Amino acid sequence: MRKDGTAVVKLLDGQEFDFDDQWRMSGTGTWELTDRDIGWGDGQHVSLNVTRRTSSAWREVKGTEEGAMGSTDLREPAPDAYTWTLELERGDKGLALYFFFSDPDSRNTYYLEKERPTAESSGPSSSAVPAEGMVR
Repeated sequence: MRKDGTAVVKLLDGQEFDFDDQWRMSGTGTWELTDRDIGWGDGQHVSLNVTRRTSSAWREVKGTEEGAMGSTDLREPAPDAYTWTLELERGDKGLALYFFFSDPDSRNTYYLEKERPTAESSGPSSSAVPAEGMVR
């Protein structure tokens, strides 16, 4: 998420029940901090809107066999565009962004983190650091 309101995501899973479809999306779009009542918690939220999908992939589901999941041909691809509503949490390490995955009543949380710079880079640039999902 960049200061100018643009965003790049890399292999981000779907929110809430869309997570169960097992797709992951990479793409570009925009983000905005909003006071609109769009999330599960009180207060402000971030609306992350990917308007251009650059790729999609399937999550590997450990402990299952393809036959138990059904034919992979029946799965829907990631959508061409998608909007996440991100909750905000202030903790000891600063502000954290997350969304709920699978059944939102179960409160399974998917936290986003900045991609860490590689050793050969000279450090992160705010315009070149995509948000990437991390389940914890």
